[in-house]
Amino acid sequence: MMLSFSLHDVLLWLSALTVLGVAAMGVDKVSARLRGERLSERSLWLIALAGGFLGIILGALLFHHKTSKGSFWPPVVLTVVLWAAVGAILLSHAA
Repeated sequence: MMLSFSLHDVLLWLSALTVLGVAAMGVDKVSARLRGERLSERSLWLIALAGGFLGIILGALLFHHKTSKGSFWPPVVLTVVLWAAVGAILLSHAA
């Protein structure tokens, strides 16, 4: 059985994960300032990988969070590349 997703389904998923990514970066920033329990970088990377890469990027810029931590960004960039490839495949099959 092959799963089938419409472009609408994918955009809805990416939108929801974008909101989650922004929220996660905001929560982690507040936790960092209050010296509370933090979200792991692995959790933030998993959100990005699941489709929340745009939210992670927007959240970093909005909250000025992890913008200077170079080691955080390569996995995020990799997820952008992976999702760009998924988008290209979906668009090529939709045509």
